[in-house]
Amino acid sequence: MTNQDPTTELNALTREHMHLVWQAAQMGGEQLNADDRCTAEAMAAHSEYAHLWGRLDHLTDAEITADGANPILHVTMHAVVESQIVGGDPPETGQTMTALERRGLAHHEAVHRVVSVLVGEIWHVMHEKRPFNPARYAARLAELLRFRSTERLFQASGHVILGRETNRRM
Repeated sequence: MTNQDPTTELNALTREHMHLVWQAAQMGGEQLNADDRCTAEAMAAHSEYAHLWGRLDHLTDAEITADGANPILHVTMHAVVESQIVGGDPPETGQTMTALERRGLAHHEAVHRVVSVLVGEIWHVMHEKRPFNPARYAARLAELLRFRSTERLFQASGHVILGRETNRRM
């Protein structure tokens, strides 16, 4: 992978890595580290993209995002949240997930809610060129629990839910 711009090369390496994670998971996944296990579980939870996982090393970004969604980014964000839960870092992620699930949200939908907060924080980091603020992240997670209806929170906070994707209005 030479003579490519760094972003194109990084995207290709990411696709290759995720392809290898998927292959390893299909063979039992014993050799996967904790983060890769979270990625494999997130991939398995998204059957709508199953036709892509085994071919990621042969697909271009355009082929993967043909419907406008980026399945790699989507499952990566799922995996980040699941890794936070498994690792207990920050503990507020697991606490928020537990509370959302007790309120009746399915695990997958609760992950989407937490992902929406995480994506918002990443957006601030990138656009304000500042370090990640764990206290702000924890406070934003707590906001998910302040409302009886998480739908009302999303409407009030500028978050929108689009199909399977949870996005923040920019």
